[in-house]
Amino acid sequence: MNRSLIILAILSALFAVQTQAHHSFAGYDIDNKIRRTCVLTKFSFNAPHIQLVLEVENDDGTKETWKIESMNPRRWDNMGNRRDIAKVGETVTILGWPARNGKDEMVLGTIITERGKTVIIQNVRQPRARENIPEETIKRK
Repeated sequence: MNRSLIILAILSALFAVQTQAHHSFAGYDIDNKIRRTCVLTKFSFNAPHIQLVLEVENDDGTKETWKIESMNPRRWDNMGNRRDIAKVGETVTILGWPARNGKDEMVLGTIITERGKTVIIQNVRQPRARENIPEETIKRK
């Protein structure tokens, strides 16, 4: 009986580590995309996910700070994407899937830099995500 409990404990621990290592994009609206053109204020390649922070200036002069999440840095590298695709202080255009809760957050789908470099990451690995949806489906006021 002790042997069974030990095996069960090991399997439970392995499952917990796997679950903690990955989370879904359920908090994001993967049926719609949003576009923001803004100044990149942070671009970090720390595990578990690449993080971008953007400052958007609206037509009325107000500012928004957007938090963007992307894939694991190792996956980014394996796809052949360069880490210097965009630099802090540069204006970039981001297309992504917005947060369902209305916060200024999204998952990165495409990044276009002012130097004309583009990285497209269209597949968020979610069963309901449509890969061929229009370029932008939601407009923010």
